[in-house]
Amino acid sequence: MFKKSFFTKLLIAYFTIVIAYTAIAVCLFFYKDNQNVRHELNQKNQSFLEQAREKIDSKYAVAFNLINQLKLNEHIINFASGDSDYYSITRTYYELRNHLDAFAEFGYKIDLMENDGELVITPHYSIDKERYFEEIGLSEELFQEKLSLLNGKRLNTLAALPSSPSHTENTEDDSVYGYDRVITTVSPEKMRRGNTLFFIVSIYEQQLLPLLASESHEAFAIIEDDQYAAFKSTFDSKQTAELLRLPLDQLEKPVSADYEKYKSGPYEIHMIRSLTMPAWTYMYLTPVQSFDETFNMNGTLLLFGILTAAGLIVSYVVTRRMYKPVNRLVDLFKGYDHTPNKDEFTFLHETAVKINTANEQLKSAMNENRLPLREKFMRDLLHGLVPQEQIQAQLGAHQLEQLQSDLTVCVIAFSKLKELMEQYSKEAILTIKSQTSLIMQEELKECFVCELLDLDFSKYVLIVQHTNTEDIQRKLTQTMSHITEGYTFGMIAAVGQPVSSVADIEQSFSQAMQVLEWRSAVDRTTIMTYKQLSQMQMDNYYYPIDAERDIISLVIRGEREQASTILNRILQENLEKRTLIPEQLEQFGLLLLATLNRIMQQLNKAPSEFWQQHNDPLETLRNSESSAEAISAIVHLFDTMIDMISQQSEMMDQSTVKQMMEYIHENYHIDLSLTMIAETFNFSPGYVSVAFKKYAGENFKDYLNIYRVQKAKEIMQKEKVKIGDLALMVGCNNANTFIRMFRKYEGISPGQYAKNVQ
Repeated sequence: MFKKSFFTKLLIAYFTIVIAYTAIAVCLFFYKDNQNVRHELNQKNQSFLEQAREKIDSKYAVAFNLINQLKLNEHIINFASGDSDYYSITRTYYELRNHLDAFAEFGYKIDLMENDGELVITPHYSIDKERYFEEIGLSEELFQEKLSLLNGKRLNTLAALPSSPSHTENTEDDSVYGYDRVITTVSPEKMRRGNTLFFIVSIYEQQLLPLLASESHEAFAIIEDDQYAAFKSTFDSKQTAELLRLPLDQLEKPVSADYEKYKSGPYEIHMIRSLTMPAWTYMYLTPVQSFDETFNMNGTLLLFGILTAAGLIVSYVVTRRMYKPVNRLVDLFKGYDHTPNKDEFTFLHETAVKINTANEQLKSAMNENRLPLREKFMRDLLHGLVPQEQIQAQLGAHQLEQLQSDLTVCVIAFSKLKELMEQYSKEAILTIKSQTSLIMQEELKECFVCELLDLDFSKYVLIVQHTNTEDIQRKLTQTMSHITEGYTFGMIAAVGQPVSSVADIEQSFSQAMQVLEWRSAVDRTTIMTYKQLSQMQMDNYYYPIDAERDIISLVIRGEREQASTILNRILQENLEKRTLIPEQLEQFGLLLLATLNRIMQQLNKAPSEFWQQHNDPLETLRNSESSAEAISAIVHLFDTMIDMISQQSEMMDQSTVKQMMEYIHENYHIDLSLTMIAETFNFSPGYVSVAFKKYAGENFKDYLNIYRVQKAKEIMQKEKVKIGDLALMVGCNNANTFIRMFRKYEGISPGQYAKNVQ
């Protein structure tokens, strides 16, 4: 027996003992660590659910407190009496609007509706009851039915989940349910005069529910009367649908406000009752944590590696010392380069056999890799990745000298891949593609010199040394008909434009791929060519969204030259270069008129006024008999629009902006906005913003905030005042917003500034 095998066996024995004892020790150590991780994870989930309850309950607590305040408001009492006049309704609207601004950070709004009245007052407008129910997505009959089920309860959730959820894609293939839904709650309140007034609280589900981590799978829901009142999930669509079908009436909901947790199938369900909404139960769902998820793999591997490495080193040292006498004898015999006994000869023989086997394997690998290298070169050639000076040498190295000139690229694919994948496995489809490509190559070789290359799972490429597109199309049609005859799968082909040199083959390939992308535009066509693609592209009008956006921006800013350049380019492309039918020309003209309407809307102007004043160019455009007349009419309309904007800009001079600044100095303590300034001085907000930046050196928002900060500093220099009161004194309804604003312009908080002044 060869002496080296003894060293190996001895070393393996020591290694086995070390690894076994190390594995046992590490497993025992990390079993306890896994229990600690599970406990911490459970505490984290409980804390998350409690924090979510506190956040949601606080929102509704503030809303209910606000309702109690509104009940005492004189104008709301008058509105509830049923004989309210326009003044009372207007005052009620302003009360709701002021409260909406004051509590905007809570994300809710409160609407008022009389019991028997037909008017609903919201913080944004007054609306009749029928339209209001359409906007919140409820019928009046369902509203009355919901109210009849109150049974003495003060509140009831009107919104309910639909039977099939809608999803919006998230950035990492997770889906989140229903971000645009509104949770609507009604509170019927008895007013002083015996009438009932409904306070309707609406909160967007996105602002109500807690933020879920997109990289993990979890769901949060509000349950009321064994139904989902709100639901949010980062599970995939299939799991989300499964969660929405959970039998909520069978869940053991907590009877008190204490936290409870239990398992249901593959999910852990964490539940806790609301402290503000008696009928609500908050539910947080997470997947059941497997051992792999809670197991500290990195720590385990690190400890196992350290202990194993130390043990292996000791084992190797001990084994080497024990084997040292035998090793000296083996080295001595190797030095003489002959085999003194059977064991050494066996060793040398086996070594020679291994070397010979390795050489044979190397030769086989080189022969097998010739084809992949050839395919890689052809793939790089199609994508233009081969330098021109290397093309000829590479063609010779891969036996492709026939691909020198007069080449056409054809891309062939399955026409109904989706149906094919439903009927066959992936391996079967690959087999079908391989067989059809071989048949295609063999039949085409009878007429043309060609080479075949697999492109991807469903497509392959044929490089044909021929420039007559009709001949290639005719032969491809015959071959593909022969291949698909009697089978359920179909095939399509795209033929690129012929090129004269192999260096330009990328152009033919790129055009063939582009033709393949347009295959849905040609009905019942098996073979598409570059000529059909060119015709289709010229038969459609050209008006990209980016060009329209640039035109609108330039016209509003009054930049005539730049706007005219883009507009003329669009007009020449459609009216001179392309062949458009009358219906397409009419659609293109309507798009241009829609652009003018969008400009008027951004200027806060009624489009009808502009069209009444400029009816002649519009009629000229509609009745134009030549492209020159149409271009002239369209350019005239846009020039007239720019002239109108320039005239309004000239009306705003430095004195007008100075008056606006004085108005800000006098009214900084109220809730000012750019729209309010524009309405006061009879200008559009866009013009006011541009003029303010031009003459004041700051935009409107920065100028107003800087002035408010300056006034706040003057107040703190004269007296001590609380931050919340100080924020209200300078026109900020929210103390946190005031603190951030002060820190932005002064670099320190208002509290720190007050301490420095003192």
